[in-house]
Amino acid sequence: MSRKKKIILSVVVVLVIAAVGVWFYTRPKEVTNYDVGFEESQEKPEEESQDPSVGEGIQIPGYKSIEIPAGTKDVSVELTNPEENQVYFQISFYLPDIDETIYTSKLIKPGQSLYEITLEKEMEAGEYPLTIQYATFTADEERTPQNGAEVNCTLVVR
Repeated sequence: MSRKKKIILSVVVVLVIAAVGVWFYTRPKEVTNYDVGFEESQEKPEEESQDPSVGEGIQIPGYKSIEIPAGTKDVSVELTNPEENQVYFQISFYLPDIDETIYTSKLIKPGQSLYEITLEKEMEAGEYPLTIQYATFTADEERTPQNGAEVNCTLVVR
């Protein structure tokens, strides 16, 4: 193989490796179990005067699937309210096939996360359609309800 072909081959290999690296670090991440624990308090935010304007959007996290262990109510799942938001979240897990809500959070401040939650019931192993419901409330004293959202994903119980 000539020196020119070796250089071209080396450049192509480096570009492929760079492309794979960019894809790996920019692709959406799948949420699964988390071991780190944090429990959100119900304290009021430090800046009470912030009022979301009509033009601002609310950032809603998306999930492909959520994985939890079978046979326990206490599970590790990351539920986050992005810090860009100026509203509180209340997050619920709803099983549409059996018309049942198995979890509802307390209010989650912007920029904070829950890692350890307690379900209403223990789940048996399997895969279930799951609707994650986001209720939003203003960050002022009135806690006025705002627009909500729903994200459909799969609950994987192992």
